Amino acid sequence: MFLTRMKGIIKKDLNQENVLIYGAGESGVLLVKESSINPNFPYKIVGFLDDNINKIGGKVYGLRVFGGLDKVREVVEKKDISKIIISMPSVSQNKVSNILKEINKIEGLSVKILPNVDNLIEEGNLATQLRNIKLEDLLGRDEIKINTKEVFDFIQDKIIFVTGGGGSIGSELINQIAKYNPKRIINIEINENTSYLMELELKRKYPYLDYKTEIASVRDFDKLDILFNKYKPDILFHAAAHKHVPLMENNPEEAIKNNIFGTKNIAECCLKYKLESVVLISTDKAVNPTNIMGATKRVCEMIFQKYSEKSSNTKFMAVRFGNVLGSNGSVIPIFSKLIEEGKNLTLTHKDIIRYFMTIPEAAQLVIEAATIGKGGEILILDMGEPVKIYDLAKNMIKLSGSTVGIDIVGLRPGEKLFEELLYDVNSSEKTSNNKIYITNMENEKVKVDIEDYYTILKDLIKENDIIGMRRTLANIIGTFKGRVE
Repeated sequence: MFLTRMKGIIKKDLNQENVLIYGAGESGVLLVKESSINPNFPYKIVGFLDDNINKIGGKVYGLRVFGGLDKVREVVEKKDISKIIISMPSVSQNKVSNILKEINKIEGLSVKILPNVDNLIEEGNLATQLRNIKLEDLLGRDEIKINTKEVFDFIQDKIIFVTGGGGSIGSELINQIAKYNPKRIINIEINENTSYLMELELKRKYPYLDYKTEIASVRDFDKLDILFNKYKPDILFHAAAHKHVPLMENNPEEAIKNNIFGTKNIAECCLKYKLESVVLISTDKAVNPTNIMGATKRVCEMIFQKYSEKSSNTKFMAVRFGNVLGSNGSVIPIFSKLIEEGKNLTLTHKDIIRYFMTIPEAAQLVIEAATIGKGGEILILDMGEPVKIYDLAKNMIKLSGSTVGIDIVGLRPGEKLFEELLYDVNSSEKTSNNKIYITNMENEKVKVDIEDYYTILKDLIKENDIIGMRRTLANIIGTFKGRVE
């Protein structure tokens, strides 16, 4: 049987790429097994790389384990390797990032990654499920450590509302919250398609979870009031918002109606029904905003700060963070799709820099931030080191084995070249989690009575006075740096 398998490996088309498998474990062996029985397997597996010294020099399923990371270049050159398949589903992102940095030094060498075996779409067809690298593979992130006991005490047996639970952050918040034994989770979402898919996924993952979707808009105060009265929530995470910068730049009235008035409706209901804690999901774009989306999110923070002053029962707080990897409409999934389609990547500026965090990281820290907040604060998530998007795009192209180019198309309306730091280490207050800070409250203090502007904004929307809306947002915020004409 073994000889039959090996003959299958040897009798391969000479045009096949020579590949090494990084990871001589169970999933790597599955690939070798498939290559021996699948006549259409596209690669010739030459051997393994592995960092386990007990495996180096030996053989796994008849193939040699040549060495670890320090042997990559030597083996690639000796064996004429054109691709490395990383088959280490349980290894940390940091480890994958270090491997990719080493591989990236070698010209003509590309990478594929085998997903976690549990996430494979179908058994026995692994080659078609090998994926190109993603941005998170390149970045490498330290594992987030949270105070599980505090989060458990915060969530357990509570009725939780999540607005916008069908979106990238909202859906991950629900997934994370479900682990901590809530009494019930209610997803308030206007998009019925994403809501339906969420229900299917949650029923599969958490069959005993009391979960319900309510199709509703945060703009509709009367419907919200009915839902609050019906379910009597304890905690609310407000993730519903319009977040797309160029679209909101061209449709400021929609950003104002959804973000500002939607947040006001949520805050009013939370105050009325005396919730324990309410958390606004905010953004780095609220810092000295240069666009309508960021400006409306800064006003949302101000609304929560004002409602915190009104309430002695409910803790109103906001959590700010930057770009999340893989969020709906973000640039990285678009890059990946263009690479797969063999099309040039489009980038707005060669020097554009951003901070990134994975969606699970952000959701975990938002939930812990909610346990830390006492009310009235703006909590800031540490996004790590800034990333130059052009360099990342080049690395994604190279390591995917693609030859597509990068087209520089110019900054979009309202887009910043450099995102500002979310916090100043010297003036921000540290918390029990080294990834969470509390911003200097004097710097963020609301200097206007936001309630004076609600009627003005409503009238401007009725009149479709775009310039008036921009000027009013600038008057409210004071640090608005976007166009007002």
